[in-house]
Amino acid sequence: MGQLRKHWRQLLTIFLIYTVWCVIAFLFLVALQGLPTTLSQFGAGNRLYINFVHSIIKDTIVYYILIYHLAIPVVKSRIWKKPLLKCILFFVLLTGYEYLYNFHLSDPGKNGMPSLRIFIISAICLDIIMVLVSVYAATLINANELHQRREKLEKQKLKAELSAIKYQINPHFLFNSLSFIYTKTVITSPEAANAVHLLSEIMSYALDEWDELGTVPLSLEVEQLKRIIEMNQIRFSHQLNIRYIEQIEDSVAHVPILSLVTLVENAFKHGDMDDAQNQMTVELRANSSSIYFRVSNKKKKGPKEPSKGIGLGNVRQRLELMYGIKHAFNIKEDENFYMNEIKIKL
Repeated sequence: MGQLRKHWRQLLTIFLIYTVWCVIAFLFLVALQGLPTTLSQFGAGNRLYINFVHSIIKDTIVYYILIYHLAIPVVKSRIWKKPLLKCILFFVLLTGYEYLYNFHLSDPGKNGMPSLRIFIISAICLDIIMVLVSVYAATLINANELHQRREKLEKQKLKAELSAIKYQINPHFLFNSLSFIYTKTVITSPEAANAVHLLSEIMSYALDEWDELGTVPLSLEVEQLKRIIEMNQIRFSHQLNIRYIEQIEDSVAHVPILSLVTLVENAFKHGDMDDAQNQMTVELRANSSSIYFRVSNKKKKGPKEPSKGIGLGNVRQRLELMYGIKHAFNIKEDENFYMNEIKIKL
């Protein structure tokens, strides 16, 4: 329903802008060449109104398709070959429609009508102008969306920082305490000391200052993800059934901080890791053009830990703001199993 309202708003915006433009253009022609000449070109009486309304409605739909379904995807993805073929086919159909609506195929060149050759040349010139206008509009719309996303990310980061200040213990006190515990346990209990060290590294990563959008290199997020897995294995005496798959090929991508870690931590919180036949699976595949990340697990039976879904909602929102249509965040679940999946095109 929300998407439908968005499409109607887009159509209405184009309709209003184009209507104003047509009125201004008509008045300009009247002032330039006089009312009788202009009416002879556009028709008089009811014919004038019919042609005027038809032109506005038709071109509103045309510009909507060109801007939102052809130009904007090209501006965002930089992939133009397939949209170009669609654009050519679209203009062929549009030109055919225009000719059938305005001219008699049997007598081109008669009664003041332009010849077929003149008509096609004029149509091609107008099509080129419409494409240029659409690309320009798409560029402005995309730039505005990127600006809004950046502002939302910055506001979200500020909100997260304020929340951290509100709820966190003084980091210096915490790290000093963890360092003290590590020193006291490293000889008597090396495994416990290692767990304290892992916790210290994860907290340092979460509280550190990153870029203005709160994003980090994928490699750093993966390091923390592995620390989360290792710490939980220590916690449960290495009895957890976990399958980790990693295939990274020269990816220098950035991701929102703690986005992957949150999904893994969520699986530990709600998943059953005791079933060897249904292991928790963490899969990461990345290259220069895409990132694929999946976490799947069997659900715990019995009482569930309380959860408000804030973590997953936060991940979804930050991915949307950062990647827009270039990503997909899917959640699939049934009575026994749960799965999160992230797909990103770089």
